[in-house]
Amino acid sequence: MVELESQELVGAASLWGIDTHNRSAHLGISVLPDFRGRGFSSDIVRVLCEYGFALRGLQRLQVETMADNAPMIAAAKRAGFTIEATLRRSAWVYGAFVDQVILGLLAHEWTP
Repeated sequence: MVELESQELVGAASLWGIDTHNRSAHLGISVLPDFRGRGFSSDIVRVLCEYGFALRGLQRLQVETMADNAPMIAAAKRAGFTIEATLRRSAWVYGAFVDQVILGLLAHEWTP
């Protein structure tokens, strides 16, 4: 991802684990610290939804993130994602187990 005015690298984004049989994929983004809090995450999530649903014909997109990653959870919710599950103490991060949150969005719930 590149910021249009400055042409600086903002971060990375992808749909990964694309399952063509079940028409689903995982959505992931990483925004560099200097660009956080400027609305890029919401825009990026929306673009990936457009790509996944409108262009790839996917039925479901899923986000997995740490439970304390409020910016990612908020960006996903703004795009229409719903929290579906919390996986308690399921990830080992910096020497401790932490919870993960799974959010999902179905094609018929998505608003372009």
